[in-house]
Amino acid sequence: MSVSINPTVVKLSRSQSDAAIDVLAHSFYTDPVFRYFWSEQDSALFKTLQWFIKILLRYSQPYEHIYTTADLQGIAMWIPPGKYPLNDLRLLQLGFYALPFKLQWRKSLQFLAAFNKIEKLHRGDMPQPHWYLFLLGVAPESQGQGIGGLLIEPILNQADLEKLPCYVETSTERGVRFYQKYGFETVHTVYFESAPPYWLMKRMPQQ
Repeated sequence: MSVSINPTVVKLSRSQSDAAIDVLAHSFYTDPVFRYFWSEQDSALFKTLQWFIKILLRYSQPYEHIYTTADLQGIAMWIPPGKYPLNDLRLLQLGFYALPFKLQWRKSLQFLAAFNKIEKLHRGDMPQPHWYLFLLGVAPESQGQGIGGLLIEPILNQADLEKLPCYVETSTERGVRFYQKYGFETVHTVYFESAPPYWLMKRMPQQ
C-alpha cells in the first residue's frame, strides 16, 4: 500500500468495506485485550478478528460517520450523539450471536462480563449526548505518521462546534498517550481478571 505525504480524509464508501475490514484486522492483530480473549492460532485469530470488525463496521455504517484516507491507510468509526447506548438486539442480528462459537465457553462468558462492565461505566460517564469513537485503526505500515489524528479531526472539530463531549476506549498505553494529545482524559482504568488493562477516556469540548 502506498503512503500519501498529505492524505485526504474522506468518508468510507460501502464498496470499500472488505478492504477496510482487512486494514482494521491488521491494525488490531497485536491488540493485547483481543489476544487475551481470542487465543487461537495466527490464521484463525485473523479470521476471527475480521468477523468481529465486520459486525462493528456494519453496525456503524447506517450512521455514515466512518472516515478513511483516499488510499485507505486507516479507519475511524464514530457513533453520533443520540445513538448510544448500543442496540444489543441489532448487534445480535448482525452476527454477535455466534460469539460462543468463536471463543471457548469460559472466555465467552468473560468477554460478555467485560463488555457489560465497560458499557455500564460508559453509560454512567456519559448520560448526555456525545460522540463515541467506536473504533480507530491505522495500517501498521502507516502508523506513527499522524494518520490517526487526521482521521479523528473532523468529528473532534464538529464536537467542539456543537459543544459536545467525546468518548473512546483503548487497550494500550500508547493509545492513552495518543488520545491525550487530542484532549482526552482517562476516567477509568478497567481490569478483567488476568486480562490486560483497558482505559476509558473522555474529552470535553475545546475552545
